[in-house]
Amino acid sequence: MTIDPQQDSALIAARSLDHLEKVVAQDTASDERSATIPSTPGQADLARWLGEFFASHGGRVEHDAYANIIATFDGRGVGADAAPLALLVHADTARGTQPVPSLELLTNWDGTAIPYPDNSDIQVSVANYPDLASFLGQDIVYGPGRAPFGLDDKLGMAHLMTLAWLLAQNPEVPHPPLLLIARPDEEIGRMEALTEIADMLADRGVRTGYTIDGIEPYTINVENFNAMRATVRFAGAALMIDEPVFELFIGGVNTHGATAKAEGHRPAPRLTAELVKAVPGMCVAAFESNEERDCDARVWVYGAEEAAVRGGLEQVVGPHVPLGASYQIAAGELPGHATTAAAHVVDWVAKFLGSDPGFTLAAEDSEGFDGYSQPYRALPDGHDMVLDVRLRDFDPAHLERRADHVRSLALERPCEVAHQYVNMGPRLTDRPELISWAQRAAASAGVEGPVLPIRGGTGVDPFLDRGTAIANLGTGYFAPESEKEFTSRQLMDGHARWLFHLVQVAAQPG
Repeated sequence: MTIDPQQDSALIAARSLDHLEKVVAQDTASDERSATIPSTPGQADLARWLGEFFASHGGRVEHDAYANIIATFDGRGVGADAAPLALLVHADTARGTQPVPSLELLTNWDGTAIPYPDNSDIQVSVANYPDLASFLGQDIVYGPGRAPFGLDDKLGMAHLMTLAWLLAQNPEVPHPPLLLIARPDEEIGRMEALTEIADMLADRGVRTGYTIDGIEPYTINVENFNAMRATVRFAGAALMIDEPVFELFIGGVNTHGATAKAEGHRPAPRLTAELVKAVPGMCVAAFESNEERDCDARVWVYGAEEAAVRGGLEQVVGPHVPLGASYQIAAGELPGHATTAAAHVVDWVAKFLGSDPGFTLAAEDSEGFDGYSQPYRALPDGHDMVLDVRLRDFDPAHLERRADHVRSLALERPCEVAHQYVNMGPRLTDRPELISWAQRAAASAGVEGPVLPIRGGTGVDPFLDRGTAIANLGTGYFAPESEKEFTSRQLMDGHARWLFHLVQVAAQPG
């Protein structure tokens, strides 16, 4: 038996939106090129601000040198002596995320295109994305449309803030000792930031927790991908040509790999390979992925008339413009990094995606428990080009097959494969309460609690290594790490209520 909050949905939604706007206004994009932890100063700034917020709602706040924040709330009522529960979010956002001072609101959405103020080309509607029918009639909260504003994971952070506020407003509600935690650099996999905090949780007897970092509403995740990254190096020689060069900007459809199929993801390496096939005689002189948005690239081409190249762009990229793709063409000059390697990369991508290894390749063709192998970024390195390929699979043996497939097509070229993270599923099989608690809380909040896999990672390996079992919970939004991302006031209210009931269930798990 759990207690509903005294506050009505309108007030909870308003407070949640206020919390979200405060955290998305702060720039916390992480940077894998930085050697520090946190990798960017905004994460430490947000941690200090968040600490002040939790302290004002009754938490005892600790910070460490890595800008981890731990806010501890004593247990109450029947939960006073219960086992402690950790709830975790990450303070960083993905590369390319931009802070915004306020968010847009579209009430009672009728399913027509959401009017992103800075991007009239994208057409986010139920007609283009049928699964969005579940948002019909809700009040949509969205950004300018020019870049992601950070729902991953600032929406989860807002949910924790609203939970803290609700508990302060409802002092009669029981809960176990709670540790609300925000960590840095999850997006770039800086696990070393978690070593001491994982030890601390283990020393304090924290054996159970949840990351609040999922996508679909009210979902419970106890499995995630195993992940590798393959890097193939293409040797090249300086390129000298005596004919017109065109500089292209190819903007792909920017999505998270988790939602690539549903959102029609298209990365620039694939689009460029399709463009070469569509324009007879056209050759690639240079290719350079955008370091802020992997799906975009600058491409220099020659060997075809401008009209033919423009027509090819309309044919290949044009159909994806309503989903977020874009293109430009201009007369250009051969860049200093133009070498024969660029054409080799584009040709290899075409052959790779056209191969038939017996499993799905492109992320945009993969969903559910299916993995993928995605060439996503190519950058010049002197006369060479370096191509990165994401490898994801729930089965570690299948992941090795994906790595072997890249190696086999790399032939004599140097190919390095690095492990990134592992599936948490095998280490959570003996903790069924992670699912049952969340589902009981969902039922109390009047919603479903489906169990789905995470088509990504959650960065919890150090906690699992020390015996703290941590599952993941959804936060309720569309288009992670994309300029199209949005949530709703109704989902913000509902998720705060879900967590409110969850901590009560954890106070009396029997």
